[in-house]
Parts: sequence; structure tokens; C-alpha cells
Amino acid sequence: MFSDVDIEKQLESQKRDPDTGISIEPFEKKYLTPVGYDLRVGKKGFSWNNKREENIERDGGIEIEPRDTVVIETLESITLSREVGATIHAMATRVNSQGLSHISTTVDPGWTGKLLISCHNYRDSPVELRLGDSFCTVCFFRVESQAKVSVGRPPDRDDIWQQLIEKASREKQQLREKANQEKQRQEREIKEEKERERRERQNRLFGMASFAVVALAIGIVTSLIDPVIGASLAAVIGGISPFVVEILKAK
Repeated sequence: MFSDVDIEKQLESQKRDPDTGISIEPFEKKYLTPVGYDLRVGKKGFSWNNKREENIERDGGIEIEPRDTVVIETLESITLSREVGATIHAMATRVNSQGLSHISTTVDPGWTGKLLISCHNYRDSPVELRLGDSFCTVCFFRVESQAKVSVGRPPDRDDIWQQLIEKASREKQQLREKANQEKQRQEREIKEEKERERRERQNRLFGMASFAVVALAIGIVTSLIDPVIGASLAAVIGGISPFVVEILKAK
């Protein structure tokens, strides 16, 4: 592992010979640590919760919502010779005081470009990182044998960035489709409920009409046979009719 003294020597080495040492651009000595270099928040980020690219340069920073994972491009561009590898580590100040941690990763020998760092907010409240804030530490190692396998990935990992945007677009579309399906389901349920209520009203009206017709028919027939009984029956029917109507209404 390189100390701060080793890192500065490696920086000078690459200036003399591009095939050796390391490069950090822009480099500021105050961000050196005893065994690494603190990387800073760059110009763009990506929020998985919001499924969108965040313009850190325009907004001056990025707000990481509770339980959100964001991808942040580093301000620094790093170049490693084939004899040097690196690892990315969380900063204790970010983890302990802010509940913010990143997903560790490696940087292969031969890498050149900016880095994409995933950070997760474990807190129940938002955490803000400003443009230029240090947020993770890169540590450098000398490999025992010079790496032969090519990195085989584009600088700055533009391929990953494009994948993020495309995946977010697909997921947004899926969410919209799901929301539309849910809306259609609710509209269908409302329509079915209204239809059920309409049928129930029709049934109640039919029940009241049927009762009235039957009661009238019985009253007429009974009156023709025996007017006294018919009158008594009419009184009874008249007395119970309000209760029957109320029962039919309540169904």
C-alpha cells in the first residue's frame, strides 16, 4: 500500500514516464491521507429512488434521500500504470456522522478516467453532498507482477452511465404502466359498484311495485266477496305497507 509520500513519488514518476506510476487530475495535496487520497464529488450523479440523472454542477450538490442509493462521478480523473491497482473505501466521517456509506470497489491496473461511486444513505433523513466535497478514499497498491489483461472498458465508464439512464427509463415506463393498470382496475371496480347499486335500486323498485300490485289485487277481490273483510284487510295492508317499503329500501 502506498503512503502519502509514495503517492507523491508515483505522481512524479508518471510525469516522467506515462507507463509508470499514477496520475490524479485535478490533484490537491490537502486531500492526501497517510495511506490514500480523498476523492471529491464531481459534476453529475444518478438517483435510483428518483430514477434520474442529477446535475450536480448546476444544482451545486446532490441530496441523497433516506434509503436511496446514488451513483456519483468523481471530480478527479485517475490513471494507473499496469503495476498499480487501487481500492475505494468509505470515509469514517461520512459513515459515523452522516450514516452515508458507499459500495467498495476496485480500480484495475491500466485504468484511466473518472470513477463512478455508489453511495447509500442509511439514515431516516436526507444527506447532502456538495460539489467538491470529499466523500471516499482511494488507496493504491503495487501489484507483484505487471498486469497483462487489458481493462477493456471505456474511460469514465460511459457505458455504465448509459446503462443507468436506459434502465431507469425502462423502470419509469414499467411504473407508469403499472400505475395505469391500477387506475384502470380502480375505474373498473367503481363502474362495477355503480352497476351493482343500480341493479339493487331496480330490484327494490320492482319489489315495492310488486307489493303494491299484489296488495291492490287482494284488496279488490276481497272487497267484491265481502266488503267488511275487504275494508279490514285494506286497513291492515295500509298499516304494514310503510314497514314493507322500508324493508325493501334497506336491501
